[in-house]
Amino acid sequence: MNTRRIRSSRWFFGILTVSLLIICHTCTNKDAPNSPNDDQTFSETPVLKAFSDSLITAFNSEDEEQVLDLVSSEYFAACDEELDGTANTMTAVAQALEKRKLVFANALYAEYKVTIDGAEHRVAYSNCGDGRWQLIRF
Repeated sequence: MNTRRIRSSRWFFGILTVSLLIICHTCTNKDAPNSPNDDQTFSETPVLKAFSDSLITAFNSEDEEQVLDLVSSEYFAACDEELDGTANTMTAVAQALEKRKLVFANALYAEYKVTIDGAEHRVAYSNCGDGRWQLIRF
């Protein structure tokens, strides 16, 4: 009677072990649809390049109004506070934008990696579907 109980528990643990192995083998993170893929490369469109060039020119000019003309209305107030009296920072952002690395781009959104004073930052552009790109984060 005791032997029968041991045999049935072996079956249970055997099935449990096999099930866990199957689950662990088939559920790898590398194929998850929502995980970032580092192998994926994006190319900068001529329109994005032109917008980036206009941003570089605006930041190099150290004129807050030129920069704010390229900022989205939702980000305008926050950006206006950040730009207050930061001419050296504006030049640093312009230099960083010249060496930008495209992280992601589609028809409505683009994100770049830039390095300023050894720290990595993200810069994002948005297009509301009207073909006009705007700065939404830097």
